[in-house]
Amino acid sequence: MIYKKLVLLFYVIVVCFLTAKAQPLTQGLGSEYQIRLAKIDSNTLQWRNKLYPKTDAGNLNTYGFNPNEIPVYSDSTYALRLSLLEMEIPMEYNQQVRNYIDLYANRRRNLISKVLSTSKLYFPIFEEVFDRENVPMEFKYLAVIESALNQRAISPVGAAGLWQFMSPTGRMYGLKTDTYIDDRKDIIKSTEAAVKYFKNSYRLYNDWLLVIASYNCGPGNVNKAIRKAGGSKNIWQIMPYLPKETRGYVPAFIAAAYVMNYASEHNIYPAEEEPYFHLDTVMVDNRMSLEKLAYALGTSADEIKQFNPSLKQGIIPFNTEGTVLTLPYHHAVKVASLRYDTSFNNRLDEDLLAMNKSTQEIKHSDKVIYKVKSGDYLTKIARKFEVSVAELKKWNKGKIKGNHVSKGQKLIIYPNRA
Repeated sequence: MIYKKLVLLFYVIVVCFLTAKAQPLTQGLGSEYQIRLAKIDSNTLQWRNKLYPKTDAGNLNTYGFNPNEIPVYSDSTYALRLSLLEMEIPMEYNQQVRNYIDLYANRRRNLISKVLSTSKLYFPIFEEVFDRENVPMEFKYLAVIESALNQRAISPVGAAGLWQFMSPTGRMYGLKTDTYIDDRKDIIKSTEAAVKYFKNSYRLYNDWLLVIASYNCGPGNVNKAIRKAGGSKNIWQIMPYLPKETRGYVPAFIAAAYVMNYASEHNIYPAEEEPYFHLDTVMVDNRMSLEKLAYALGTSADEIKQFNPSLKQGIIPFNTEGTVLTLPYHHAVKVASLRYDTSFNNRLDEDLLAMNKSTQEIKHSDKVIYKVKSGDYLTKIARKFEVSVAELKKWNKGKIKGNHVSKGQKLIIYPNRA
């Protein structure tokens, strides 16, 4: 084994020597020498994979990196990898892009890890809208740099949601903002509004990179930069004339696309989060409270709010046309079928009275033995009994590994403990 490691060490030294001798990317980016150097980086990973095979079938670390190791590659490798991505928006590589790759793959590794996890929820929704509206799929990476895929994100100047719309701009694209509703935080509505902006902007510039720049600073600033650049519509030529923040916006977008596609090559993996679901929308009216809806679905009002941060007051507001809720698909289907059951509300009222009585009895008991059901996870169980995840782990030492519980597992819980 020591011999194998010495061989690898010698191989890496050779690669480092060649990398140090390489010319800057701007000098001969397409040369045969640079391409060969990129292949050496790729081969290094393959050799490492053979010398340090993964020991756990579920381990995403296929290259055998040490836990805190931060791999660094040559400019040629970054450029080659970007060129291999099949994307409609040009993914050009330069020093500005390199700087942002270093930022995301080094100093913001934990953020990228979390985004990789939340992308499982949001990217399928984005892609469905993009495919329907015929815009490039790569726009999903714009939400990464806008909000880090945080549906509740609010900027210091008041931009909100995944796509960071300001209220006036949001209203221009059909996003309602009032005392009860903020559509900028609605997954689907805000994504559809962003797509409208992309398409309108593309009609102006016929260039997706200019569309991205205008999304950050507005078409007025992009038009001004084009005039100062002598009429050029090349993003890199007009870059010096754009506002300071926007000069880094397009390189950040390209770097985000790179890191999201090559995260494992940088020893970055999805963070452990709560399970995500395929989501769908359903129309409800204010006769159905969140509490009733939660009871009917076997979940909690807090969980419904989690999927619907656009409900500013945590209630379903009165609306003659109804209110659109986003729910896990299996819940949405059930709600759609219940809408046509006229006696449903009355039955729910009776059941809720009985449930409240049962809940009071539970709260007066000292200890509950809870049997984990299908679809349960720690946060959901904690919400159900109004306790914290940390308390659940404390009361069940040795029973809970990481953040995972299994169907049929019995947990000790002290509900609503002061």
